[in-house]
Amino acid sequence: MKKVYTILSAVFVVVMLLVGIVSLTDTDETFSASENRNLKTKPELSFGSMIRGSWFEDYLAYYRDTFPNREGLLESNQTLNGFYVFTALADEDDVQLVIDFESNAAHGGESLEQAPPETLPPETVPPTPTDPLTPTESTEPTEPSETIPEPTEPNAPAEDLGQALLVGNRAMDVPYADYDVIESYAQSVTAIADALGSDVRTFCIDVPNAAAFYAPKDYRTGNNDQKAMIDYAYSKLGQNVISVDAYPLLAKHTDEYVYFRTDHHWTQLGAYYAYTAFCEEAGFEVQPLDKFETGSYSNFVGSMYTYLSGYPQASILVNDPDTLHFYRPFVDLNTTYYTDSTLNSGYAIGTICYIESSVSNKYLTYLGGDHPITIIETDAEGPACVLLKESYGNAFAPWLTSHYSKVIVIDPREFNRDGKPSMDLVQFVRDQGVKDCIILNYPMMINSSYYASWLGRMVK
Repeated sequence: MKKVYTILSAVFVVVMLLVGIVSLTDTDETFSASENRNLKTKPELSFGSMIRGSWFEDYLAYYRDTFPNREGLLESNQTLNGFYVFTALADEDDVQLVIDFESNAAHGGESLEQAPPETLPPETVPPTPTDPLTPTESTEPTEPSETIPEPTEPNAPAEDLGQALLVGNRAMDVPYADYDVIESYAQSVTAIADALGSDVRTFCIDVPNAAAFYAPKDYRTGNNDQKAMIDYAYSKLGQNVISVDAYPLLAKHTDEYVYFRTDHHWTQLGAYYAYTAFCEEAGFEVQPLDKFETGSYSNFVGSMYTYLSGYPQASILVNDPDTLHFYRPFVDLNTTYYTDSTLNSGYAIGTICYIESSVSNKYLTYLGGDHPITIIETDAEGPACVLLKESYGNAFAPWLTSHYSKVIVIDPREFNRDGKPSMDLVQFVRDQGVKDCIILNYPMMINSSYYASWLGRMVK
């Protein structure tokens, strides 16, 4: 028996040595096809990172992403998951997969500066609508090498906000209603409107996600009824808030491409119908779609596939990817993002950005993703506005450029909490001469206690 133990120990040591040698000599992959994301790169060693301890954490994250045969092991794990995860092969609603949905979306989003540098096209030169986009010479600089701090607050757990659902070739996040949190969210919106006062119009646009229209009945009624969530939020708003009901217009156009199938976001066309509802409340003339130059990115496999990629059923999403269609503003404009409310550090970016084929998240087309503050200055006749939003607002913001001389896009997740800069929204709005404040969110955010709190802190 002792001899057997000796042999097994020797085999184990040899295997570990071989793994170590391969780890030191192989070429690191930069992208995981099975997870649909860019992999961590080897961190640079510095005295500061050693003292802070961040280098060790970064190196562990890098090694977890690049150990030998990682992709093969993930594929094996995906196959094993298929044996014990619920699959309704004969379900009349074609439900393929249902799992709990835990999300850090309330903590912050992704932005282009976290990807390899991109060259951005001029705002005024649209690509050919039907052909794949090719890089064009740009008057805008490449993305900065500096990075914004990681979006997730230290030690803040992901929230159990609902379920992830795969139905046919469409994946969706299905929210659970938490009416206490929704009321807190409405109180935060009301607090912003009251603090800004009567000189600033405050609009609230709460929009449904794809599950409200495309999920089987059991997943869009009862505690999953998104219209009930939105109506309840509106019923709790104060008198200084103008609510915008985008739900009916989106419901009327569900036979169009208003939501992605592989990503949790709406399309820019879906955002257009919310913009139409907003114009009706704001007193603006809706700009027709045929005034906008268009372009597209094909083979977009988005965030819902990334979330479900550990399960074999999700392969249907890879085999039937989305196409992202964008509409370029027809006004002349300049777009800059900032890391804090001092506006001292600005970086040029696009309202509609050029995305390399190697970047999997094509939704970064809109504003380059989630930044603390993005300011779009236009030649349109009109006042300045502020858009407080999570990532659903990124596809909405370009539509506002036809009506405002300045569109200031602010992500509340990036301010007034641990590790983030502070912002006094009231003073900022006064300094910028803002006349309209638009608050836009989707159901996962109005049911997030974190997000409700951070939104309220904008005026506290």
